[in-house]
Amino acid sequence: MIHLQIGKIIRDYNNFAIVSHTSPDGDSMGSMLSLYSILQQNNKKVDMFLDDVLPERYSFLPFSEAIRPFIEGKKYDCVFALDCGDPERLGKCKELISKAMMVVNIDHHISNYLYGTINMLDINASSTGEILYDLFISNNYEINKDTAECLYTSILTDTGGFKYSNTTSKTFRIVGDLISTGIDFPKIYSSIYDRKSIGQVKLMSRVVSTLDMALDNRVALLSMFPGMLKESGANEEDASEFINISRDIDGVEVAVFIKEKTNQSFRISLRSKNVVDVRKIAERFGGGGHIRAAGCTVEGNYEMVKTLLIDEIKKHMDVID
Repeated sequence: MIHLQIGKIIRDYNNFAIVSHTSPDGDSMGSMLSLYSILQQNNKKVDMFLDDVLPERYSFLPFSEAIRPFIEGKKYDCVFALDCGDPERLGKCKELISKAMMVVNIDHHISNYLYGTINMLDINASSTGEILYDLFISNNYEINKDTAECLYTSILTDTGGFKYSNTTSKTFRIVGDLISTGIDFPKIYSSIYDRKSIGQVKLMSRVVSTLDMALDNRVALLSMFPGMLKESGANEEDASEFINISRDIDGVEVAVFIKEKTNQSFRISLRSKNVVDVRKIAERFGGGGHIRAAGCTVEGNYEMVKTLLIDEIKKHMDVID
């Protein structure tokens, strides 16, 4: 059983690193920190690296201050890569994988490249946090309050507050177990979803002003450019939930968020409500994700990128018409 196999690795190895993808979200943060908590409890040496800025909204989580920028030249017995289907999305942290004796890849994305020495992939899990819960229980690790808070954050955020279709009865059973440890789950929700800076509200105003509708108003597109961040005094992480604004419009099936990363390069987020498999759209451009939430990067000028996306979405809309 792979759970016990990984448990043996944790027993036999001593020097661990934990990494996850750039543009970190609640699942990546909660997963990293929950595993860090378990390894610490088992008296292991462990470092956490992230080739990006730690989102402020997750700074309340236990051990978040231990996450560091990537350090060149470090070697580890075992590297855990969490919630990351493509090693390229690890950024500079990818270097750790090539130098490690053992790489354990734990993920729930169907588009995972299976790049680990051991790959623990469960595409039916709501989140990587849910997979880690099973791993911890199978190996009789104690899920204390700190660990539970991190796992709860993973599951809460990747299910959209338990409203996405990846939420299952198992998800709620796990969440019930985590709540029983005494975590302040209303406070966790509030810390993540009920906080907005002035800069974030200003940025939201600018982004919403770009709203464009296509394909008989069944597709809603929002766009964000670097100048907007500077003008509003916000950062990119402040825009992480903006795609839901367009997704929630009546009659919209597919929501698109186009973020300019560099000149001629755009990071695309895709969401769908009921029918369209946006993962297939993202894969068309070299990305991936889930049926209802996916992403990719598209090169070209803004108008060309927008046209390419609408044309590809139309193909999938035509199939369901």
